Amino acid sequence: MLRDLVINLPKDHLKHMKIFLGQHLHYSQDIDRVILLVSPELQIDKKRLVRDLIKAIGFIVITRRCIMDRYEKHDSYVPGCIPPEIMSEVTKMLTLKDPVPLTGWLMFDHPCSVREARCLQQDGVLPTVTLLLTRPPAAAPPVHDPRTPARSFFQQDIEGLKFVYKSTLKEVYIESEDDHEKISAKCCNAIRACAAGAQGPGQGLQAVGAPGVYRVILIGPRSSGRRTQGKMAAKHFGLVYLHFNDLYNEAKARKDDVGHKIRNVGVSVQLRAEIVRRRILQKDCIERGWVLIGYPATGTDFELLDLMHTPPNRIIFLNVTRKVCKERATIRGVDWCTGQEMPLGSTPRVMPRAEDLAPLDAELETYFTESLAELRAAAGITAVEIDGNLPNDQVFVKVQAAIMAAPAYNIESCFQLRNVRGD
Repeated sequence: MLRDLVINLPKDHLKHMKIFLGQHLHYSQDIDRVILLVSPELQIDKKRLVRDLIKAIGFIVITRRCIMDRYEKHDSYVPGCIPPEIMSEVTKMLTLKDPVPLTGWLMFDHPCSVREARCLQQDGVLPTVTLLLTRPPAAAPPVHDPRTPARSFFQQDIEGLKFVYKSTLKEVYIESEDDHEKISAKCCNAIRACAAGAQGPGQGLQAVGAPGVYRVILIGPRSSGRRTQGKMAAKHFGLVYLHFNDLYNEAKARKDDVGHKIRNVGVSVQLRAEIVRRRILQKDCIERGWVLIGYPATGTDFELLDLMHTPPNRIIFLNVTRKVCKERATIRGVDWCTGQEMPLGSTPRVMPRAEDLAPLDAELETYFTESLAELRAAAGITAVEIDGNLPNDQVFVKVQAAIMAAPAYNIESCFQLRNVRGD
């Protein structure tokens, strides 16, 4: 904490220390959260394997039996009826109970179905790594019976869970001659490898320290090219493109508690964070990753975003001068037929926008004098700054490199890493 205070030099030290404790004690990204899947064809002692993992790494084990015991004490308990939503609620309560947030957790017989896994994802119970213990792939795969065999309540749907947790899935091949100690060593090495940063499928080259799923925020002033770069990055890496203005309009139109508060009371800092939190915890964002623009706008927004279950792991600043922002805003036009923004002179239908420059000047003044300093302080040393005054194609090359690159700093000891390479 002292090292963090010396580096950031915050104005309010008590507030900064409170945020530091909240991030590192309750939502630390160094805590391992593991779901263990074992292929039915393997005959291994899962309980003994779990005991070895507890000794090597130090987990709190959450079993299906523990969840069922808690469910039987739940207010909504109905004998003979086991809804996945209630089981997910009980599981989340167990993961938030001390000392689980400090030590991490391991589940080896839960969830058992795709629906249970989806409920856990919606409630924010997300693993950092999903270990699949299976046989090595055969040279010529045999023809399997396409029919799904019958399963009991405690038997896992391995194929379905592999699809649900594909963003964090790491296969561990178990040979027939492997003894128990070797299997335990393979599992420990796989967990540590994922903590070091293994790439997800279809997301570029694997780099030591790079995340498995990209969660990117692009920060910059108005007319800095955030929207263009965000859409290009989303298309290139297969991410979900999120614009806060679109999320806000959707939330305002909904007939729920958040929409009711926005329409009748107005938007607050907590409501803005809730709008973003609900979207990034949806299925597509969890599996594919996302790129977000328009949020955070202040240091408080950044703090709330960093405390969510899936915080950003790539922070990119687009540095554009105030003069260039105003020039880009004034050369934009509107297609009178479609209503879309287009550069002036691109087609005969594009007309100049009758835009008042006073709101733009006020917004840029607030960004450069207040918001930028707060956001840089909240982002810390892991953020990447890119010159956004260059042409779009040159900026996008640097944005690609910033997303795919391994971290340049060791966050724990705050020194620049050396010999970071693609592996």
